[in-house]
Amino acid sequence: MQPFTSLGHVNLKTNDLQASIDFYAKLGFPEFLRLTQADGRTWIVYLRITDELYIELLPGGTGRAGDQQAAGLNHLCLTTPDIEDTAAHLASVGIALVSPLDPTRRGVDGNRGMWIVDPDGNRIEIMEMAPSCDQYAAINTFRDTGRATTLSRPI
Repeated sequence: MQPFTSLGHVNLKTNDLQASIDFYAKLGFPEFLRLTQADGRTWIVYLRITDELYIELLPGGTGRAGDQQAAGLNHLCLTTPDIEDTAAHLASVGIALVSPLDPTRRGVDGNRGMWIVDPDGNRIEIMEMAPSCDQYAAINTFRDTGRATTLSRPI
């Protein structure tokens, strides 16, 4: 038996809770639940990705996230069926790309991607998965054989 069915949520501590709520709402993740303490102060805010997957935001953070050399969570990845439409949406709601989208470039895994950062510096990869990408091929192999795939790819 597999004990887990899915990732349930990602929890982010924020410097400015409202700025983070507004940022993630622009990505299409609305607030659906807010828990407060007895004195009315917000303790945690839940944002909906799907009915089973959430982002939890906590107030009271200090400093800046995004140190790519530190151990721990390096980035989040959101998938999209159309990266150009997503880039246009981000521009329309005022979210800048960390680097310009090159529509002709594919990663070593065969996918197209771009990056943004949230108000606290958390890096967010946005990926359009190719039907023939390494991840899908490896998942198919895993389903068929129960074995992991190892590939050598240039970095």
